[in-house]
Amino acid sequence: MPLSLQILETIEQLKEMAKLEEEIWGTAPVPLHQTLTVAKNGGIIIGAYADGKLVGFVYSFPGFRNGEVYLCSHMMGIAAPFRDQGIGYRLKMKQAEEARRRGYRSIRWTYDPLQSRNGYLNLAKLGALGVEYVENCYGEMNDALNGQLPSDRFIVEWRLDERPTGERSLAKADLLKDRGLTVLEAGQRADGLLRPVPRDIDETAAPLLLAAVPLDFPQLKERDLALALEWRLATRSLFQRLLTEGWIAAGAWRRSGEPAMHYIWVRRNEWLPQKGEEE
Repeated sequence: MPLSLQILETIEQLKEMAKLEEEIWGTAPVPLHQTLTVAKNGGIIIGAYADGKLVGFVYSFPGFRNGEVYLCSHMMGIAAPFRDQGIGYRLKMKQAEEARRRGYRSIRWTYDPLQSRNGYLNLAKLGALGVEYVENCYGEMNDALNGQLPSDRFIVEWRLDERPTGERSLAKADLLKDRGLTVLEAGQRADGLLRPVPRDIDETAAPLLLAAVPLDFPQLKERDLALALEWRLATRSLFQRLLTEGWIAAGAWRRSGEPAMHYIWVRRNEWLPQKGEEE
C-alpha cells in the first residue's frame, strides 16, 4: 500500500485530522485553534496518507519537566481499516526523525498498559521505557476504547539518543520461558477468557521479571467487564510496586499461538546507564 507521511500544519489539513479523530474515538476532537497553535509553536503533527486520504496521525507538542524540554506525544490514531499494517510504527519513526531535527532529545507519552498492541509497539519495537504508572490518569472517559474502567496509564520515555529502531534483545529465549521469573500469569478459565494469576517469587536474584496481560483486552472487556476490572486492579497493584522497588518496563514479548503478551521488567539502575551505548 503506497503511503506518504506529511507534516500537518495548514487549517485544511488539521480539519481533516479532526474529522479522523472524531471517527476513531467517537468524541469531540481537539479544537482547531489548539492544534493550529501547537503546529506553529514547536509541536509536531504528522499525517499518514493512503491514496490522498488521511488514514492516521500523531499529534505532539513541547513539554517541560525537571529542567528538560521534551516532546509530549499526546495522541496517535489510525483509521480502523488500516490498523495492523505498520502505520503506527512509521508515524512514530517519522516523529522521532523530525524531533531530532528540531533538537528534542526525548519523547514522552502515555498509553494503557492493558492494550497489548500499543505495549508491543512502544516497548518492543520502538524501544521506549515504561517509567511511571498513573492511576486513573484522565479520570472517567466515555469513548468506546476507555469507557467503564479507570483510565490507568503507563508513562513511557523514548530517548532519541538510543538506537532508533529494532526490537530489544533483553534476554535469551530460555529466560523468557522461565516460569520462575513470572510474577503475573494469564490463567485460562473454562470459557476461554484469561484471568490474572499473581505469583509470589523470589525477585532478589532475578535477572528480569515477566508480567502477562491479555493479547486482546478489548474483546475480554466486551465479554466480561468484571474480569476486565480485575485485570486493571491486578496490573495496577503489581506495576506500581515494581516501579517503586526500582524496576522499569523495558520490553514486551509474545509467542505465536499464545493469548497473552508479557512485559519484561528490568532493574532501573542496571539498564539506564547503558543508554546510548553501541552494540
